[in-house]
Amino acid sequence: MYLPSRRALMPLLLFVPAAPVFAADTGVDPAVEETLVQGRTSDYSVITENAQKIIDVPGSLGDPLMAVFSLPGVISEGDGGGAPAVRGSSPSDNRYLVDGAPAGYVFHAFSTSIFNENIIQDFQLFSAGFGPQYSNAIGGVFDIKLRDPRQQDFSTKVDLSLLRAGVFSEGQVTENSALYFSGRASLIQYFFDEDEAEKEDGIRVQDAPEDTDYQFKYQYRLGDNHKLTLSANGASDLAAAEFTELSTEVMEEPDFAGNAKIENTFNNQNLRWQYAGEQGSALDVQVGHYENNQDTFWGGDKYFFDMTTADNYALINFSLIVGSNHNVTLGGEYHSTDYSYDARFINYVCTEFDPDCELRRGELVDADDKIRIKESSVYVNDHWQMTEGFALDLGVQSHYNDYTEETFTHPRLAMSWEFIDNWTLTSSAGSYNRLPDIDKTFPDIGNTELDSATSDHFTLGIKQELANEWSWSVTTYYKTMDDLPLASDLNDSSKPLYTNNVEGEAYGVDLFISKERTDRWYGWLAISASHSSRTNKLTDIERDYYLDTPLVLNWVMNYQLNDLWTFGGRFTAQSGRAITPIVGVQKNPWFENRILPVYGEAYSDRLPVYTRLDLRFQREMTLWGYPGTYNIDILNALNRRNITDRNLDYKRTTSPHDFKLEDEVGMGIIPAVGMSLTF
Repeated sequence: MYLPSRRALMPLLLFVPAAPVFAADTGVDPAVEETLVQGRTSDYSVITENAQKIIDVPGSLGDPLMAVFSLPGVISEGDGGGAPAVRGSSPSDNRYLVDGAPAGYVFHAFSTSIFNENIIQDFQLFSAGFGPQYSNAIGGVFDIKLRDPRQQDFSTKVDLSLLRAGVFSEGQVTENSALYFSGRASLIQYFFDEDEAEKEDGIRVQDAPEDTDYQFKYQYRLGDNHKLTLSANGASDLAAAEFTELSTEVMEEPDFAGNAKIENTFNNQNLRWQYAGEQGSALDVQVGHYENNQDTFWGGDKYFFDMTTADNYALINFSLIVGSNHNVTLGGEYHSTDYSYDARFINYVCTEFDPDCELRRGELVDADDKIRIKESSVYVNDHWQMTEGFALDLGVQSHYNDYTEETFTHPRLAMSWEFIDNWTLTSSAGSYNRLPDIDKTFPDIGNTELDSATSDHFTLGIKQELANEWSWSVTTYYKTMDDLPLASDLNDSSKPLYTNNVEGEAYGVDLFISKERTDRWYGWLAISASHSSRTNKLTDIERDYYLDTPLVLNWVMNYQLNDLWTFGGRFTAQSGRAITPIVGVQKNPWFENRILPVYGEAYSDRLPVYTRLDLRFQREMTLWGYPGTYNIDILNALNRRNITDRNLDYKRTTSPHDFKLEDEVGMGIIPAVGMSLTF
């Protein structure tokens, strides 16, 4: 299913400064896969050093999750922001976890995360070959750890910049308990020139994009071995505008004329019990509920699509040391999730495989429905330290859902071998699945018989530790994907709207050179070469994936100039995005005196190379006796006007024989000044 509202409302969102949005496996080299997470700090109230390095990446504006695109194998849908695609998979193939529990969403619609930097303890990206404790994902797993509240006198930290304001408060409640609370809100809506935007693109902004988020955690320690934690978090996003006759969206689809709005809200509550036993055993039990509401309307009062996801879940994980060489972990999770929608819209039947979605106009849908999916998974993994230099992970996972009535058994294997001092060989393999896209499985607008998507992952890497905290690694990977959705021919009413007839593959190599913090500086260079494609199994037509990016380079450096000042830079260069060339125009069959593009071979052309330099200056300071920092961020410091898309120019196209194209460009240079103060 394709909603024109979500696509056409993107111009509302693009003026928000876009930047990378999240981080990688910070406990180990991001280019090397792990099955077990090892080596976490024992003080879970303190952020890890590696997580702090990611937070300080220039261009992230101090956002703890926005640096993901500076890591190997990760690209974005937009100008440095948007949902991440990991090693040739789709953004919808990823899974996001917060403290081991499912997350409603972790990125605002406007390219920032929902988390305050003060509460992140650690976060990791597993981009291929991840272990059996992770289910319902065939792309990457983003594992976010929020730190525990500190036993201290209450303190409050205030953050203020041109883009966002926030408050964070933390302290001891009793001798055995503590809590923290964070609340933030965007400010960019107060600086947006609505009149200027209307002059440029025919969009009359009514509510400039704005967002809020909050996190709360209360923890009670029952002796030395037990922790009981109550947590809650949530976020909201809002944007509204009127699309006039001068807008490209209305010229393409007159039905879009009028008011339009996007409003998303998310709330989560969780109760967690953790027990640390003797001889390395540990038990972690959680129960929780989250609810995500996505409300959209467009075309005045003609069209709308409101969807609610409500999930009740339970998780359990147990680990113990067996003998002197085995660390066994086992656990499972259960979800009962209600998906409901109420909608009236034109159903554009297409998927990521189709570059000409505006030509696949279906019927008017006026319906509401609700489905409940119960799913469960169990796993066991044995981390076997066979010798001092050789470790083997053997695991298996079983996953079942009652909607497609499928049961999967996934073997997973990982190996790490230090065959020479400071030289380590790693490898992993496994099979994976995820639920089919929910919006394509509803009755009336999809196919209730769609199967789950599946994937196989294989990785092989080598790493060398060098003197003075230098290291380098090379990792190769190969992924297969099967049972992906294919949109059917709308002229054949005998077929369901979608079938499982797309398969894909992705392969590549990542080079990662890293310098840990010594002599006041640290940094890394990440270079990724890759290819990703999708194939229609009915016709054997193979196409490059629309996010296929053959070459990506990221260079990051942070240098402490003196005791007060720190300077950093990040440079990104990557192949231009794949596009489908427009080779002509045709009459719009649904609207008189309107035109639509004629497309050439799908994804056969590319935009120019994308480059961007971000800078960050930070100064420690004291104001009115309180400690704090000043921050100066310069996004796109070279003012590079990167071309992000190429479309038909409806305003200048006068006939089928004289059509014009227009390039969309990303953001120009954006300076951002901010400060934080702790009371």
